[in-house]
Amino acid sequence: MRTPPADEPARLGVNQEAPAAVAPSAEAAATPAVSSAAPPEPATFIDNVRTATSAYTTGNFESARAGYEQAIEKHPDDPDALNNLGQVLVRLGRVEEAMPRFEQAVMLKPEKWAYRFNLAHAAGLLGQWGRAVSEYREAERLFPTDYATRLNLAMALHKTGDEEAAIPEFQKAIELGPAEASFHLSLGVSLEAAGRTKDAVVEFTRYLEMAPSAADAAPLKAHLAALTASAQSRSIDPAK
Repeated sequence: MRTPPADEPARLGVNQEAPAAVAPSAEAAATPAVSSAAPPEPATFIDNVRTATSAYTTGNFESARAGYEQAIEKHPDDPDALNNLGQVLVRLGRVEEAMPRFEQAVMLKPEKWAYRFNLAHAAGLLGQWGRAVSEYREAERLFPTDYATRLNLAMALHKTGDEEAAIPEFQKAIELGPAEASFHLSLGVSLEAAGRTKDAVVEFTRYLEMAPSAADAAPLKAHLAALTASAQSRSIDPAK
């Protein structure tokens, strides 16, 4: 969630000289004091949003949820507040509750990339991979140069078992984010699932070259050795 920078705190004006103390008159002393301060005004929509955003940035997600819900009570059709509440609910593990918030935000602003992306992400968390593919494709249409959208679309396609569609999306993600080593690993997994073992070996090798100290480097090396041996045995076995 992109959050606006915090406002500068209000600063009290300071007089150059403090007024001299004056003793109250006898009449004033005998009169009960009446406060001239107006009762506090209820929080506005903007107040609720600012409070919620501040809570979100400090990791206080329950307070952020309450703040965004109060804001939405005042403006039920504000897409940003709905989208932000959805993100907070995802952080709280309440993904099913987040989905209708994202859906409403998308309905109000269907051409907003972030809303589509967040809806797709939530769908994936619920295992709704077909829905995730559909929404990621819309997000890709709105922001075709975003490598995270391409990667997530590819991953969703992989989850549906459509490797032939996933592989070119992984390749596009690599073109857009060439420094991301993990993209090669994901592509390798998809290539192996599609039966393209030699191509998978190339991608796994590239991943290990870019991230030699990765936590999964050792098991991947063992897997890569097994794949290479299998490919070599098939190439020299006339029966295969």
